[in-house]
Amino acid sequence: MTSYKEEAFTSMSDIDRLLDYYQFSHDPFAARTPGFKFFTPKRKPVLAELHHLARYSNQLLVVTGPEGSGKTLLRQALVASSNKDAVQCVVLSAREFAAEDALLGYICQAVNAEGRDVGSLLQKAQSSEAVGIQLYLVVDDAQALESSALTMLAEIAEAGAHAPRVFLFGDEQQLQPLLEPLQYAGEGGVVHSVALQPLDTPETREYLGQRLEGAGQGIELLADEQIVLIQQRSQGWPGKINSVARQVMLEAMERAPVAAAERARRGGFPVRTLAALALVAVGVAAAWYMGDKPQEPETTVLALPEPIPEVRLSGDQVVEQAPAPAAPLPAGPVVDASSTAAEQDLAPEIAATADDGVREPTPAVPAVATAPEKPPAQPRPAPVVAPVDAESPAPTEKRAATPPLEPEVPKAAATTGAHNADWYRQQSAGRYTVQLLGTRSEQAAITFAAKHAEVKDIGYFETVHQGAPWFVVTQGSYGGRQAAQSGVAALPESLRNSKPWPRSFGDIQKSLR
Repeated sequence: MTSYKEEAFTSMSDIDRLLDYYQFSHDPFAARTPGFKFFTPKRKPVLAELHHLARYSNQLLVVTGPEGSGKTLLRQALVASSNKDAVQCVVLSAREFAAEDALLGYICQAVNAEGRDVGSLLQKAQSSEAVGIQLYLVVDDAQALESSALTMLAEIAEAGAHAPRVFLFGDEQQLQPLLEPLQYAGEGGVVHSVALQPLDTPETREYLGQRLEGAGQGIELLADEQIVLIQQRSQGWPGKINSVARQVMLEAMERAPVAAAERARRGGFPVRTLAALALVAVGVAAAWYMGDKPQEPETTVLALPEPIPEVRLSGDQVVEQAPAPAAPLPAGPVVDASSTAAEQDLAPEIAATADDGVREPTPAVPAVATAPEKPPAQPRPAPVVAPVDAESPAPTEKRAATPPLEPEVPKAAATTGAHNADWYRQQSAGRYTVQLLGTRSEQAAITFAAKHAEVKDIGYFETVHQGAPWFVVTQGSYGGRQAAQSGVAALPESLRNSKPWPRSFGDIQKSLR
């Protein structure tokens, strides 16, 4: 058996033999294939978390994993699933801009800032936010950053609600030592780190099936023993799964009967073609024995399987259409200094992922895209009617029961005892609370607050996000960010699993509706 090498280099002749033998329409294990699809298990939750934190957190958002773990693909998915009308992404590689001055200069030039300093960048970010555009700074190969550049990005990220959101993607072992001087979010620091996880065996089977189906075949080409072997050799990392699977299938070819291997190498007829010819021959023979002379058929009766159409990637086209860095940028473009520029190709596959990122799951009532229905009004005591003139008509029972246009008691307070907007206005701007949930559905926020009514100081308020109502559930009133972080640790496990994060009352008071 051919031994597997870590680099798993495969020659073009081996790939050609693989395509011939298995009748693939293309190499199913290439990095980017025709009709490529984003594989969501163990990756979509991370993508949703990044979108959520990008909306409300001022932390440095870091994604780590070894080579072949899918960091670059996740980076492309983040950009592709962002709202192009509300987000402007500046994508670059730290291998090209490792120094602080070079990195800051390129970013300022890309967003058309007036100067080449942090102040000019923050001023540009604030003016962009005023017209509904949020700046994303997305850095690949972040382990190549110099320490001063990394510190600068952290300062940019925590500069305030209008600051650009900073995402770093890098190798875990090399990036972690650089992040140690910056305290982690769990300790009140500015870094929120997410480590990518490998696929398990069922997920590896599903991933291989998706790859093989894209090339016109199916998972039946691999036996269970081969799938287990691929999982063991690759340790569940997608990049290695591709290399190992190709090698395993080449090894299976070498162990096949000599005649079949020779036929595949010489470009003999594929098995399906031979089967089709055999069926045609049987039909001709049957017609002969029935006394009819075989005639030239006007149409082909036997429909052979059609090859999967190849869809060429539009990465080069995206590069050609990208605006020059020095020119003013329209709302929401992708400014990419890296060589891939493939984010646009992923957009059809994960268009709904950005939406998933902002709609936090609620156990009872899912978030909906349309305007939420108001819950039924709670029974109220009959209002006290002020004395009126004898000549004035007495109010009817129907008029007395009609509630005022603005309810005196908010629904959350009436049904769950949760704090309302007035409570948030009364808090000191320097104090902090912990955000638990953000949703388009007011009913979802009420239900969530009611489910956790036993938690002290839980409440919700309404704000506006992208021109539509947005409802946020919070817990507590703490003296500072660090105290709020400690409060997170005291929350029930079900709430801690939703990744709550501190938010100042001053920021909330500015956004109250």
